[in-house]
Amino acid sequence: MTVPNALTAARALLVIPVIGLIAIGDASAALVVFLAAAATDAVDGPLARSRAGATAIGATLDPLADKILVVGTLAALGLRGIAPAWAVGLILARELVAIEVRARSHRTVGATADGKAKTVLQVAAIALLLAAVAWPAAGLAPAADALMVAATALTVLSGVRLVLRAKQTTAHPA
Repeated sequence: MTVPNALTAARALLVIPVIGLIAIGDASAALVVFLAAAATDAVDGPLARSRAGATAIGATLDPLADKILVVGTLAALGLRGIAPAWAVGLILARELVAIEVRARSHRTVGATADGKAKTVLQVAAIALLLAAVAWPAAGLAPAADALMVAATALTVLSGVRLVLRAKQTTAHPA
């Protein structure tokens, strides 16, 4: 296994302790582990490209690892009443649609600017939600809620654009 693929796998696997820490109410530790996992996303791709170590499996696993980390963490936050159920549901639905679109595509569906921005906003919203719970006196809850609304809106928008691009590609293959 290449180092970039190992980092991608670690990102997906680190959702397990994040969920466990959320379940026991340790938001500060969950935040640290979540941020460590999310940081691997900034490293694995550039590392693969710089070493000519990009692999087909890595290209497939990278977006899947992002989805596992984000959706798993959001589901745990939703079950604890920290993340709004509507946001969790919309984000989960979009990510499932994205998996389906990619699975049906006969070629690689690369990341787009709005998809990357969506992931960054999701990670920021989750981190701020965890920080708001970890340090309630800091008054971060309103900002966390607003960021979650923005992340959900961008998630839905990028999902609609992904589906439209897939339909256009199917109608007019290159």
